Amino acid sequence: MLLTMASGLFVAMARGADDRDPPTLERDVAPILRAHCLRCHGPNRPKGKLNLAGPRSLARGGESGPAIVPGRPDESELWDQVAGGEMPPKTEEPLSEDQKQTLRRWIERGAPGLPDPAAVARTPRSWDHWAFAPPSHPTPPSVRDDRRVRGPIDRFIQRALEERGLTLGLDADRATLMRRVSFDLTGLPPSPAELVAFMADPAPDAYERLVDRLLASPHHGERWGKHWLDASGYADSNGYFNADTDRPLAHRYRDYVIRSMNADRPLDQFVREQLAGDELAHGQRGPGCSPEVVDQLIATHYLRNSQDGTGESDGNPDEVRVDKYAVLEGTAQVIASSLLGLTIQCARCHDHKFEPITQEDYYRLQAILYPAFNVEHWVKPNARIVVAGPRDELLRWEANEKAIDAELAALRAKVKGSKEEQKKQEDALRPMIQAIEARRRPNPGRIAWVSDVSATPAEIPILVRGGYTTPGRKVGPGVPGFLSDEDNPYRPDPKSAGSGSTGRRLALARWLTKPGSRPSALLARVLANRIWQDHFGTGLVATSENLGFTGAPPSHPELLEYLAAELARSGWSARALHRMIVTSTAYRQASSVRPEALRLDPDNRLLSRYPMRRLDAESIRDAMLAVSGELDERPGGPYIPTHRTGSGEVVVDPSDPGATRRSVYLQQRRTQVASLLEVFDSPSIVTACTRRQPSTVPLQSLSLLNSDFIRARAKALDARLGRECDHCSQDDDRIDRAFLLVAGRFPTPADRNAAGRFLREQPGRYPDLDAAASGRRAWVDFCQMLLASDAFLYVE
Repeated sequence: MLLTMASGLFVAMARGADDRDPPTLERDVAPILRAHCLRCHGPNRPKGKLNLAGPRSLARGGESGPAIVPGRPDESELWDQVAGGEMPPKTEEPLSEDQKQTLRRWIERGAPGLPDPAAVARTPRSWDHWAFAPPSHPTPPSVRDDRRVRGPIDRFIQRALEERGLTLGLDADRATLMRRVSFDLTGLPPSPAELVAFMADPAPDAYERLVDRLLASPHHGERWGKHWLDASGYADSNGYFNADTDRPLAHRYRDYVIRSMNADRPLDQFVREQLAGDELAHGQRGPGCSPEVVDQLIATHYLRNSQDGTGESDGNPDEVRVDKYAVLEGTAQVIASSLLGLTIQCARCHDHKFEPITQEDYYRLQAILYPAFNVEHWVKPNARIVVAGPRDELLRWEANEKAIDAELAALRAKVKGSKEEQKKQEDALRPMIQAIEARRRPNPGRIAWVSDVSATPAEIPILVRGGYTTPGRKVGPGVPGFLSDEDNPYRPDPKSAGSGSTGRRLALARWLTKPGSRPSALLARVLANRIWQDHFGTGLVATSENLGFTGAPPSHPELLEYLAAELARSGWSARALHRMIVTSTAYRQASSVRPEALRLDPDNRLLSRYPMRRLDAESIRDAMLAVSGELDERPGGPYIPTHRTGSGEVVVDPSDPGATRRSVYLQQRRTQVASLLEVFDSPSIVTACTRRQPSTVPLQSLSLLNSDFIRARAKALDARLGRECDHCSQDDDRIDRAFLLVAGRFPTPADRNAAGRFLREQPGRYPDLDAAASGRRAWVDFCQMLLASDAFLYVE
């Protein structure tokens, strides 16, 4: 009896432990299936039609029926095969005993996370992954406690929190919130006047009106344009070879993106223009083009963002061919990651192992681009130029150039006499000639674009195992089969694209953005997820470049679906989505950690608090210029060049007239990222960067202490404090002003005590200086320490 009771108690204790931490599909089971089963049972041609790559396909089962019978492992075909040693095959690594027991326990407990097999069976197999399903519009759920709910986003977040016994946290204080939303929407800190005005505004809609002002700011486009430029692979150089040659007209695409963000250009239109702006323009180019057509032509630079070393190839025919294919492949990869949220590189050599992308799909996508990147009729990057623009503007430029030429000719005609006399006259005229030459301006109509080289339809070969010298059978243009539907066919129409074009890219653009289609729903999910990522640091799908089977599952799937549907419903307005997100309670929460939330939501994936984040590289540099009073707010135009110093540091020449402009206007050279930006994780663009990987390394602190740029900003900040606090009666007033500028708040008593002690003791470190000079140096040091502080570098 005692033995039986002990045995029963032991079993009960074991079950209790299991119940406290039951296995989940996402966390425990899916990694086992991915590691051991997808070679045979992946999305492409799975054995027995059993696809184990995702929850819906797992619920669907295979030819022999259901793979999983929730609650009954002994009736589940998958468990039967695993327990009998049939799966994985004996040629593969077997499951460990722990992995087998995890799978069995998951089935015993009802297979939580597995969709309803009956509901799945009513839909096509191509819908088996959530990201590839048709669009839907979930209803915001009801919640038990709606006191902190301001809008639909909060209902989804609160519901998930309540399931774990949590709730939305309290709002951040006004100063913290204003600094947060200012950096988020413009990349710049609020001015002291703006901060004080907001703090004193008693209106209940004060925050909403602040958001509207920030969204209407021209700095909004600079901030959010940079996010898109990263995702689309923008750079001011060609890359590929070490020469990394210049792209002198790429800045026109950068400015187009910023203008688009500031104008809230509908994102579906934004996408169509970048894929096929030349075809949307129906062949229009040259003088007399409207500003709309000029924008459409500039937008096609998106297809040029990939590396292109063909202008520097050494002439070896085999290597030149490889270089050309590399451009074609890079362009396809940019499209896949930035618009489709898919990884496609594996399909260059074979059917993708984990995604439903076949090798034929890959080359059909390349065939869409091939008329513009025809390896047999190649156009080098610096030759892909067109002149287009308003006739009056181009005529004014032409008249200016002719006038300059005439003036120079008249001056040079005065040079006469012997060679020695002519040389003296030329030396005397040189300053005048240089002044006249300085009046020249770049041709405002020159555009770096992409267009079809030939309108003759062409098929391209599938490269056997991806080898450039082993062409196989040929395929024509097409879209991925798993996203193809009868009501949204891919049909190129050369007549719709104007003379000289195949219409292939325009057909792709229209297929991708057709309202209510599965491709359009995927695009909306990708864009909505990336916007969420850039507000919270992590997307609802953490792998924002990969929403496929191998990507991370969404933390709040219904919320992502709702945001994607709202994006489309709003007319693809990014601004409307920004406003919905930043006015939610989820966004307004304080970043302070509650003990219970830390225990139940340790990684904050449920958003039980706002995730405190370090400023990105560009915001750090721009904010330093802003608080020191030096920021040059001029928009657009050619990049501000960088150069590498003898010590290897990449910097902007301080004497350059644009040295204090925003970082988005600095030269984006692939092999020469400005050192201050690079150390704070600004990417060196190889293909594209849909999300940055933040790091914390000693070199960042060393840069903050030793950078000439930061030391110069500290001196300028000290000078600003001198101007604005000229009549301050004591240091405390100046300290208050410094904190208000740098940290967006007044100092705490502890801050004030530490600052006062520093300013009293620091002059003693300069014994060779008199009292006034050592005191001045101490204030500069104090300003530098503020710029290196967490209060400046982090947004709470």
